Amino acid sequence: MAVIDRFIVNQCLGPSFDGFDYLPAEETRGGILVAWNSEVLQVTHISHDSYSITGEVHTREDGRWCLTVVYGPRDTHDKRAFLDELSVRRSLCPGPWMIIGDFNMILHACEKNNENLDRRTMAAFRNFVNTEELKEVYMHGRTFTWSNERRVPTLSKIDRALVYVDWDLNYPNSLLQAISSAVSDHAPLHLSMNAGHQSKKRFRFELFWLNLEGFQEAVQEGWRCDARFTDPFSRLDECYKNLATHLQAWSAAKVGNIKLQIAMANLVIHRLDAAQDRRILTAQEWWLRRSLKHLVLGLSSLERTMARQRSRMRWIKDGDANSKLFHDVANGRRRRNFIPSIKHNGEVITDQSRKEEIFFDAYSGLLGQINNKEFSLDLQALGLPSRGDILEDLGDIFSEEGVWKVIRKYLSIEHQDKTALWVRSTTKRGLLSRRKLWRRS
Repeated sequence: MAVIDRFIVNQCLGPSFDGFDYLPAEETRGGILVAWNSEVLQVTHISHDSYSITGEVHTREDGRWCLTVVYGPRDTHDKRAFLDELSVRRSLCPGPWMIIGDFNMILHACEKNNENLDRRTMAAFRNFVNTEELKEVYMHGRTFTWSNERRVPTLSKIDRALVYVDWDLNYPNSLLQAISSAVSDHAPLHLSMNAGHQSKKRFRFELFWLNLEGFQEAVQEGWRCDARFTDPFSRLDECYKNLATHLQAWSAAKVGNIKLQIAMANLVIHRLDAAQDRRILTAQEWWLRRSLKHLVLGLSSLERTMARQRSRMRWIKDGDANSKLFHDVANGRRRRNFIPSIKHNGEVITDQSRKEEIFFDAYSGLLGQINNKEFSLDLQALGLPSRGDILEDLGDIFSEEGVWKVIRKYLSIEHQDKTALWVRSTTKRGLLSRRKLWRRS
């Protein structure tokens, strides 16, 4: 459409969308429409470029961020000008930024189902994304977003959402889905900025716990099991559960809420800074200000360590990046692993509790059920020795002396001077962590 008025917007989107702006189309391409509900948010300072519309989005809860909606050109020689135009627009929009729409370009070769690739344009697009420090919001539901609608179609992913790291940190629960293309050759993208897919808080073993005073005692106190559990595997599972609960409570009392402590320390430092502008601080005030600065430095380092562990990025050295990078990676992994819907017996289920029930029932069916034994053996009546004394020791706590005793027992003298042994320990989630122990004869 070359002209869009309020009647067309109400007819297409409904009367609640009382604000809109548009970029007119040229024949069948190039048109952009941005519409919003003023009761939810406002879009101000709207600017028109050759291939995009940019505006400031103001929400009641989350402040301000910039939105750019694009419709990329099809001609190759115009795509370079399109990317340069976006770079200039970015310089005018500092802070959180989202750019979404039809780019008519792909980032990687896997985003097209044939080998007809314009690698020079792909390299220019990747260079733009890297230079502006953008990341792509993971798209659920589809691999490609466009089709030429032929019998043997050409498929590509030319529609996407790119965001700056600040936007991603402000909206960690955003969810991008590709929905039905209906009568179009494009798959519409639906972005929910608060999808509400917060998973249950699970136990995370923090590496810095090993350096805290009282950790060994906390583990010994938490590793306990009720006497009513007699099965070794049930006892082990119960010990892990009790240990996780005890360590979480111990960490909350020992460390506390790091973000809250940093905010409180910064508030007191700000008050002391303001007082220092008017007078000389007393000895006690100067000592408190200095101590709080050291505390903020230590807590910030601890916060960064926790964020790095949860992002599972092991190859970056200390000092290469701040906590924002690790939070960004962790958010990306969570979006990618999230399952928005499942199909069960012909029903599409999106409710989180129902999905959990179906997964639990499915895996319970795979594991089977416990059946009572119809027959048992009386070892005493048969005159066979009972090994109950050994089975009772399965619930005992492993000690370092006991582990080394087993290693030395099964390590023959004929081994080399430097022998590597792998000791595996099973965590609550069933993963294996390896520790390399060296022994010199």
